[in-house]
Amino acid sequence: MTATISRKSGARTADQPSGPRPGRSQLRIGRFAVMSPGLLFLAALAIYPTIYSLVISLTKWRVTTGGAPQFVGLENYGDLLTDGAFWNSVRVTVVFVVFAVLIEFLLAFGLALLFFRNFPGDKVMRGLILMPMLVAPVVVGLLARFSLEPTFGIVNQLLRAVGLPTTEFLGSPTLALPTLIAIDVWQWTPFLFLILLAAMQGLPEEVIEAAKLDGASWPRIIWHQFLPLLKYPILVGVLLRVIDSFRVYDIVFMTTRGGPIDATSTMSWQIYDVGFRSFTISYAAAYSWLLLLLVLFVVNSLIRRMSVRD
Repeated sequence: MTATISRKSGARTADQPSGPRPGRSQLRIGRFAVMSPGLLFLAALAIYPTIYSLVISLTKWRVTTGGAPQFVGLENYGDLLTDGAFWNSVRVTVVFVVFAVLIEFLLAFGLALLFFRNFPGDKVMRGLILMPMLVAPVVVGLLARFSLEPTFGIVNQLLRAVGLPTTEFLGSPTLALPTLIAIDVWQWTPFLFLILLAAMQGLPEEVIEAAKLDGASWPRIIWHQFLPLLKYPILVGVLLRVIDSFRVYDIVFMTTRGGPIDATSTMSWQIYDVGFRSFTISYAAAYSWLLLLLVLFVVNSLIRRMSVRD
């Protein structure tokens, strides 16, 4: 029979391990060893290409010439800042992002208010509203291209049916960009609607009921109760849409290819055009880094303006 020493004496019992406990440093080393394969994979997948693109942006390299990259420093960035096509793509991208995200937010907020209270058939209607978000952007662009075709497209056929003239929505320099904005709004308004509706349904009912008892109207409740309480969900949703809108490429590729007359030539399209059609990889890398800096500037400005202390 195994003798057991009292715990008060500080001795170990027979069923307790007798070896020394591992220290904190050993535990940290063990955790790092477990995570190291994933960290190495992440470094190989993300960090190395990022550094490589930065290095390439400081060189002169055209794939079709077959020569080695030549270091030129910041020459590519200087050429971009004096390139009219670059500033046109910046203007087109900023206009697209501002109007698309603003319209999506207003529509999503209105829909979230509409579905804030349950009513018959609301679940079916929510499913229908969320359907465009589930379609791949390439498919959305292809559907838009065929639907807006001047001769056989269903949109122009409907216009002819009601006696209105047909319109080249994607072929007009003045209508092409608004059309792309409308396509993006149709697809991604459900995303913001989902975020805002979930946030609204999590609001405390006591606050809303107290405002009603004080005689506040619904516009005042929305302005003074809903918006302050939804500030951070709104910030997250808007930031996600801003970042995603800056890299819009799919619908441009499937509809206008940057035209007509560069009216829809966004920065992402220009990066593709310069890198994979002109094969000037170093210039495209510099283009992508300037796009990254622009996105970081816009995101940081939004965070500073919307994350004000209460």
